[in-house]
Amino acid sequence: MLATALVAASLSCQAGVEVQSESFDVLASVMETHNKEIDARQTLDAAKEEAIRYREAVIAGWWEFMQARSNAAPGEYCAASFLRAKRRVEPGKVDKMKEGVVVTLFGPGGSYRGALLAFSPLGDESAAAFPKVPSGTPVRVTLTQGNTKPVTLNAIYLETRPKAPPLLAFAVPSIDALMKGMEDTWSFDLSYQGKSIANIEWHDGLRARAELQKCLAGAPFDNKRRWTQ
Repeated sequence: MLATALVAASLSCQAGVEVQSESFDVLASVMETHNKEIDARQTLDAAKEEAIRYREAVIAGWWEFMQARSNAAPGEYCAASFLRAKRRVEPGKVDKMKEGVVVTLFGPGGSYRGALLAFSPLGDESAAAFPKVPSGTPVRVTLTQGNTKPVTLNAIYLETRPKAPPLLAFAVPSIDALMKGMEDTWSFDLSYQGKSIANIEWHDGLRARAELQKCLAGAPFDNKRRWTQ
């Protein structure tokens, strides 16, 4: 399971610091775009059909596949990100979004040959709950996966670019270990200082694993953006 791989890596999580922020340039761009869109749609106009479609897409959740560094060689910096938010119902008003989260699985790249499981806030409201520490700082957080027992581990807080959401990344010994534990449907809850700061459940995890494997093999994979401005 993912939890087993993370526990095994908890004592060596400093390895995550070796992954520099510029390694995530494409991912940062994707997250920054979606962050702007989710914030812009906090005050949805019921007549704006595109805004409503975007809201429903984010609430349903979807996968994005990419190489997180734009000049990456085939098989390097492969990433699979699942984006999702919850529905906020306000009587008499248009539904909005809350608690947006992105969970990303990163393969090896550059000098870092392990893998990472990372969580990022989607929207300013979610970002406000994340730690406020210097980039590269280890942070003690509690991770609950599915119906497994919560574990408290070191995560590395990373800032990828000034306006992009930060990442809380767990080092994992290998991408194979990370993918081995993927379930088709799987949930995560991340707590910091006794408060839940990220809660997300993905679907289609097995399809995501297959696309990630293609990228790692240097083969063509599904890198189409699911939503563009």
